[in-house]
Parts: sequence; structure tokens; C-alpha cells
Amino acid sequence: MLTKIEREAKFTRETQLPLILSQTRNAVKTERLASLVRAIYLARDRRLERQIQLQIQALAQGFPFDAGERVVSGSKSVATLAKEIAAARQQARDSAGQSTAAFNFEERATAAYSQAIKIIDEMGKELSGDAALAADRLAKEIEAGAASTRNTVLLTLLMPGLFCVVLLLLARRHLAKPVLAAIGNLKRISENRPTLPVQTRPVLAELAMIGDAVLSYGYTASELRRKNVVLQALAEEDPLTGLANRRTLETYLQSALADKDKIGGTAVLLIDVDHFKSINDRYGHQVGDQCLQSLALLLVSLDRLPSSLAARYGGEEFVIVYNADNEEQALLDAAFVCRRIEAMRIPLEGEHSMTMTASIGVSFAPRGDAGGMNELILRADKALYLAKSGGRNRAVADHPVQARGRFSNARGQTAG
Repeated sequence: MLTKIEREAKFTRETQLPLILSQTRNAVKTERLASLVRAIYLARDRRLERQIQLQIQALAQGFPFDAGERVVSGSKSVATLAKEIAAARQQARDSAGQSTAAFNFEERATAAYSQAIKIIDEMGKELSGDAALAADRLAKEIEAGAASTRNTVLLTLLMPGLFCVVLLLLARRHLAKPVLAAIGNLKRISENRPTLPVQTRPVLAELAMIGDAVLSYGYTASELRRKNVVLQALAEEDPLTGLANRRTLETYLQSALADKDKIGGTAVLLIDVDHFKSINDRYGHQVGDQCLQSLALLLVSLDRLPSSLAARYGGEEFVIVYNADNEEQALLDAAFVCRRIEAMRIPLEGEHSMTMTASIGVSFAPRGDAGGMNELILRADKALYLAKSGGRNRAVADHPVQARGRFSNARGQTAG
């Protein structure tokens, strides 16, 4: 039996554990690949896009063949889509004077980005599933070997007399204690708790190998859980600001529109930073990122908006979805947000600081409105265009609001 345990432990060390570690490394590569795809989609510089594209191609070629056909082919497809994103962006820049053509190329880049993220999500699920299956099989084999050893020890303890007592003491120290420690660590792993290191290494090499295998499995399982959390966060959050991403926003907005028990309706505030390109050109992209992060902190701290979700819609555009009594109240809230944004101070080098403004498009859907999510966002986008063309730094509804009074934005100008 011990020879069998030794053989299985050797197989675990030489075959199964390297397989699990290989899957973990592939999961890390998949996470890096997702970050690079987001980076090339958000980049606006041809040289930076080229550098990121080369990194994506190198990373895609680094997946081993034992990672699975879907993972290898998926990485190659992602590299192709990244190349398509960069090409579409370049064509959009070349067609800057033709708004329709530039918009079409931007749509191509967005479609390629969405497809690449979908492929990466599928790769992550397959890697996590394969590693979890191998780890579960390994745990069962180790637990079965440990249980067999424990049963043998218990039978040996039935021997009579002093020999039984001496054997009990020896077995407790050199057999039962390591086995029970291994079983205890397996239980801790199943309860998502960290494993405990062995205080005294067993004399028997077989039991030492079992203990080492359990500890290695515990470390691998912990790494897999951590990577799964990271992959889940990448799927739900914007990496720069920490706000909800577009996918989470759409899910939340659909749920809000389907809620028939709330009072009032659902309001959408589409926020766009004014002259953001000028900020990047004048102060650099690092300050531009700091502006976006400061705006994100402001949006999540607005206690005035009930049941709200703040999300990054793309680039310098943000969205707030919340429950409002009516469209008049939503427009007042948007004007309040304008004032708060204008009052922010972004620290620069030394004792200098800068300010920024934003334009907000407002749309509102009463409870039971069957217009749908896409129409509500389209209306907010239309209102945002009116706010931009009307001078910026203001909040505008998608159509005139029949209100009791006049609403003022951050500069005291009429909005809506």
C-alpha cells in the first residue's frame, strides 16, 4: 500500500501538479492579454498602439500547445482582433475630416474589442475549469491514500500489550499525525481556508510526499481562487477608475427598468468631460487619468442620488443610473453634479491645481415605460450633444421639461 502511495505521489508531483501550475500560468497570461486588449482599445496614439499590438502578438504565441486547442486558437484570434482594432483606429484618424467614415471605423474597433473580450472570457473559463477539475481529482486521490493509511494504522493499534502501546506512540508521531495533518489541510482547503505547514516532517518519505502534495495543492487552489476573483473583477469593473464597466451598467439598467414596484422612474445622466483631449495634450495622460479617477470618486460619493450606480461608459464618458421622482428632479440633480464637478480641484506638481467641467445629458423613463434600455441611453446621448453644442458645462434633457421653475447649471445658464 505504501508503495502504491509512493507511486501515486510521484505521479502527482511529476504530472498533475505541473499541469495545475501550467494552467495557473496560462490564467495569468489570459489576465495580461485582457489588460493589453483594453489598453490598445483605449489608446489614442499610433506608436503606443503598435507597441501594445506587438506585446499582444508575443503573449498570444507564448501559450503552450498543452493549454488546449481552444485556448491556443483563441489567443491567436485575440491577436488578430487587436491588429484589427489598431487598423480601424488608424483609418479613423486618417478619415478625421469625414465624420461618417470615422464613426464607422470606430464602430469596427468597438466590435473587434467586444469580440476579443468575449474570447478572453471563454479562455479564462476553460482554463479555470480545467485546473479546477485536475485539482479536484488530485484532492480525491490524496484523500483516498491518506484514508487508507489511517485505516492501516488503526488496525495496527489493536495489537495487544506493551508492543501495542509502543506502536501507538510511534504511529501517532510518525504515521497518524502526518496523515491527520494532511486530512486536516484537505478540509481547510475545501472550506477555503489557508493550509497549515507541517511542524515536524514525517520520517516516512511517502507520508512526507503526501503532505507536500497537499500543501502544494492548497497553494495552487488559493492561487486559482485569487485568479478567478481577478478575472471576475476584470469582467465587472473598469480597471482605471474602479467603477462598473459597460457590461455591468447594462445589466443594472435593465434590472432598474424592469422594477415595477419603485416610485417614480429611472434616470440616466450621461456625463462627458469638456475638452478632455486638451487636458491630455497640455498636462499629459497621467494627469488625464488622475482627472478621470477624481471624477469617479466624486460620482460614487453622491448621497443625493438614491439607488445609484456610477459606471465608466468609455473614454471620458461616465453614466449614473438611479431612481428619480420625475424628469424635473433628474435635471436638477444633473445641474447639481455639474456644480460639484466644476468645484473639484485636481492637484498638479508643486502647489498648483487645475479644474475641469463636464456636460451632462439627461433622460428619464417613468415606471412601466416600455421604451427599453437602448432608447434611454440614446436619448441621454442626444441630450449630451445638445449640452455640448450649447456651450458645455451644463445639464440638458433630451426634450424641453415642463417644470415649475427654471433650472440653472454650474454657470447659472438655463438648462433643459
